[in-house]
Amino acid sequence: MKTLTVSRETYLFNTPLEIGLRCLVILTGLKDKAIDIQRIIYLDYLLVHYGDVDSDFESLHPSTPFRTGEILVKRNLVSQGLHLMISKRLITIEYGADGILYKAMPYSASFLQHFESNYMLQLLRINENLTERFFSYSDKELKDYIMKNIDRWGGEFTKEAFIRGDV
Repeated sequence: MKTLTVSRETYLFNTPLEIGLRCLVILTGLKDKAIDIQRIIYLDYLLVHYGDVDSDFESLHPSTPFRTGEILVKRNLVSQGLHLMISKRLITIEYGADGILYKAMPYSASFLQHFESNYMLQLLRINENLTERFFSYSDKELKDYIMKNIDRWGGEFTKEAFIRGDV
């Protein structure tokens, strides 16, 4: 008789649950404002790498080389995270002239208050600063800010690679 071995991979970062909770934090911080998935992707990047924006803060996730590539590949994961939170009725979808928009439910803030981990407390604290800094930015202004700085973020490893001869 053959035995079947099932491999189960465990992912620590950027699971649909983690990203869904970060999306919920972002949307809850915006109060009643609904935003599209591209804005969520930008804000999620800025949230976990807030040290790139403000040197007074330490980023939640490690500074890795070429981390700005996350912005390009995260759409599917953010979508999965949003749909997980939608299935739990913590986020709602609005359809309209501006496209498909996502918004936190009124009780989402109460839900988030039940988390006590250091990670979540830091996430909430950084999100307050993120919201304060970027709330008034239009979608174009936010995209322009990202594009203007994208080469700097993660680029600190480029010079190191040249010195080591990796490039």
